[in-house]
Amino acid sequence: MNILIGIVLLFVILPFIVVYANTHPPRYPLNVPPSIYQAAYEPVSFSTADGIILKGWLVKPAHPVSQSPAIIICHGVGANKSDFTELAVSLARRGFSVLLFDFRAHGESGGRRSSLGYHEQKDVAAALEFLKARPAIDAKRIGIYGLSMGASTAILAAANTRAFSAVVADSAFASLKDMARTAVTGFYHLPSFPFLPLAVLGYELYFQTSVGNISPITEIARLSPAPVLIIAGDGDTFIPAENGRKLFAAAQGPKELWVIPGADHGGTLAAAGSAYKKRVGEFFEKSMK
Repeated sequence: MNILIGIVLLFVILPFIVVYANTHPPRYPLNVPPSIYQAAYEPVSFSTADGIILKGWLVKPAHPVSQSPAIIICHGVGANKSDFTELAVSLARRGFSVLLFDFRAHGESGGRRSSLGYHEQKDVAAALEFLKARPAIDAKRIGIYGLSMGASTAILAAANTRAFSAVVADSAFASLKDMARTAVTGFYHLPSFPFLPLAVLGYELYFQTSVGNISPITEIARLSPAPVLIIAGDGDTFIPAENGRKLFAAAQGPKELWVIPGADHGGTLAAAGSAYKKRVGEFFEKSMK
């Protein structure tokens, strides 16, 4: 009897442990300021609607004008703003102001838990308001770039605010529920039943929202007429490229899809090299300038 009770408890508790582990990532210590690339920048901070202090860097355009277009960069789970310093500097050299910031519970920002795309939309909204309040930035020409969770959050935030001129989403998941299924069965090698419904229940109880609310595929059509570039890696086993293809099919356009050969999760920029910075930069230039 004790063994049976133990097995039942394991089945019930394990999914909640998985949810906790994935929503409390360790703070990534990487620190690569834009000054390493001889770029001018300013450390900044701003508050979200629910009182979280977020920290970031505002990278200045190489050739400042009275009002420059701007881009917000959103990192993935367990990462921080330093992951995209080089990309930010390359965009700044094209004339953009670029805001790199740490999501809640990441890097130097406040907060203790990551909701994997739900509360992070408040972080993006706060970043947007921060930029719009800057006199040197054209509030009507602000784009957004994201990777992984950051990409999914970027789609959701852009659909809800209708304030972004262009969106680049690299390795976005189509829906958090599908992402959870892939994690449970593929990463943790657990059977879908009963672990997936229990993990979903754990998330919904913890964050007091439905997993169905974190579904970029149901929102991406609302980005139109803002153009979207969807990027995926065909070697990605964590968020397979099929997610990108589904998002592309659901988008209204203007839209572009770029599946990078051989790229695993988080490795699209490394796999494509200089072509990545060129294509992303040209996409934003075409869309916003």
